[in-house]
Amino acid sequence: MRELDKEEKNPRFIAFITLVGIGFLILISKLFTLQILEASKYEERALQNRIRTNIIKANRGEIYDREGHLLAKNMTGYQLVHIGTKTLDTNDVKILKEMKNMNPEQIHERLSTEKKKKAKDLEETMLDIKKINEVTGTSLDDIIDKFFKEQRLGTDKKILVIEDLDKTVALKAIEKLDNDRIDIVEYNKRFYPEDTIASHIIGYVKPINEKEYNELKDKGYQNSDLIGKKGVERSYDKEMKGQDGKESIEVDAKGNIIRQVSTNESVTGKNIYLSIDFDLQKAMTEAFSGKSGAFIAMEAKTGKIITFVSNPEISLNLMSSRIPGDQWNALVNSKSKPLVNKGIAGLYPPGSTFKAVTGTGILESGISPYATVNSTGQYRFGGSIFRDAHKGGHGVTNFAKSIEESVNTYYYVFSQKAGIKNIDKYAKEYGIGQKTGIDIPGESIGTLPSPEWKKKRFKKKQDQKWLPGDLINMSIGQGYVLVTPIQIASVYQTIANNGVQLKPTVVDRFVTYNGKVEVNQPKFSRKLNVSPKTIKLLQNALRLPVMGSGGTAKILRIDGYPVSAKTGTAQNSGFGDNHSWIAGYFPSDKPQIVFVSVVEGGGYGGVASGEMARVFINKYREKYVLKIKSKDKDKPQDDKNGKNNKNKTESKKS
Repeated sequence: MRELDKEEKNPRFIAFITLVGIGFLILISKLFTLQILEASKYEERALQNRIRTNIIKANRGEIYDREGHLLAKNMTGYQLVHIGTKTLDTNDVKILKEMKNMNPEQIHERLSTEKKKKAKDLEETMLDIKKINEVTGTSLDDIIDKFFKEQRLGTDKKILVIEDLDKTVALKAIEKLDNDRIDIVEYNKRFYPEDTIASHIIGYVKPINEKEYNELKDKGYQNSDLIGKKGVERSYDKEMKGQDGKESIEVDAKGNIIRQVSTNESVTGKNIYLSIDFDLQKAMTEAFSGKSGAFIAMEAKTGKIITFVSNPEISLNLMSSRIPGDQWNALVNSKSKPLVNKGIAGLYPPGSTFKAVTGTGILESGISPYATVNSTGQYRFGGSIFRDAHKGGHGVTNFAKSIEESVNTYYYVFSQKAGIKNIDKYAKEYGIGQKTGIDIPGESIGTLPSPEWKKKRFKKKQDQKWLPGDLINMSIGQGYVLVTPIQIASVYQTIANNGVQLKPTVVDRFVTYNGKVEVNQPKFSRKLNVSPKTIKLLQNALRLPVMGSGGTAKILRIDGYPVSAKTGTAQNSGFGDNHSWIAGYFPSDKPQIVFVSVVEGGGYGGVASGEMARVFINKYREKYVLKIKSKDKDKPQDDKNGKNNKNKTESKKS
């Protein structure tokens, strides 16, 4: 046998042939899988490569006052985005900040000691940051921070660098940009024509953050959406957002559009008509100029709020756009706390406005409204002295007089007889220490003190003991008790509405894109577990501060238009003078509107807040009472036969 024939049968040669055969079998199997078994899957992927889907953003619903005055609308805004943004760590940020004042050559030299890929990424990033700084004027430090902190979105790793560019700057930037990684994009910007009016009610929108997106992505939200952050913009975000549409288009290899495949149109969000009356809102905002505090007015029978001022108000157009650092710091550090919605989150001792609550507990405990105490100007309990507003006292006082003249001694004495359990029970009946359920976010519950509360509140045993002085102070709205203005408004709404409490709301109605009107119906909160007799005694007593000879709210006395009210002067540690309170409703016989005012550091309740209430009542009467009466007077009057006076006159002439 030849040697050649022997070599052909060598084991290594056989192994080689076997491996080649196995390789071919694997290749044939893979081709079979791709072309036959998984053909439909890859056909779909190929189709997706040439079919692109674009989101058609829905227009956000607009916001109006109850009469159709525009308060929030959409307009074209401009954002600067960066595409393909590299991920940075803290050391990368340090290097970028080192290079911010270097030219391109110096940057290249500085990065020569870094690893090749890292150097390339940082150089590209730094040059892009400098370009953004050049075309927009935004500080380099701010841009570097954005590149470090902003969430990378989508497959193209895009970040939002500047959320709201001035139109002129944006248009000039478009001309100067020659960088595929930097883009100026249009978006539906929110604009607030009245800017600061009703700002704490309306709220504002800003780009959705990572946490919000993760929570809402299954509910139709995109990572590029604007979302409500405060006020109605937040609580009714879903209603106003609308429903995004989709557009599928076919493109060629270069990305050029060949044809439109399908379109699912977007649905515009609902318009919201607030229950706020713009004319009254503006008047009360002006009345509060230079003051800090809150004013709320609501319909007694519906709970709909017609005026809501939390002063200082804030600029919604500033809050919804890019806020310069110095302006943000000024807002955060301001002593007047403009970022706090004082109407629902401001916590104050209620002073004598709380006597309606304490009085309910006293009367419901079985104490007669005709039972009296003798007010001498001070009340001694143990080693402590508790004083009345008048140094000389008020003399013999029953329940009605205690409300009229705001006699502290009456509450010092009878709250002790009624006991903390009764006072606490009926405070809870009114909703003190609880949220009212108003439909804007951020409401505080306040503080309703009790022996149980005190045990939880304090760590030291000697501080946990409930003392008689705690109830004495609480009885006149001092001590540990803290409330929000909306809670006090709800107390007086309940009294005005014969014991039926309604949830406060700032929305009157919704209107869909096709014009369908959805009225926001009143929402029942609770029926007081209080006797009708007690409610009637309260209603009668609350007339006296305005109409009584010794009343503390005479500033609200208007001939032929009875007003019920209770003033309050609350001690506080943060202001040079007491907080000024007033709460009530009008007209007394058929309550329509409930009001509450608190002026921080305003002093006596019957002066500072009394003036706020007087301005409001006069404005309300001017618009809703006097003008209507005038119109009715000018209308032809029907006679008994159904013919009006005008016809009778004409028939006489003929």
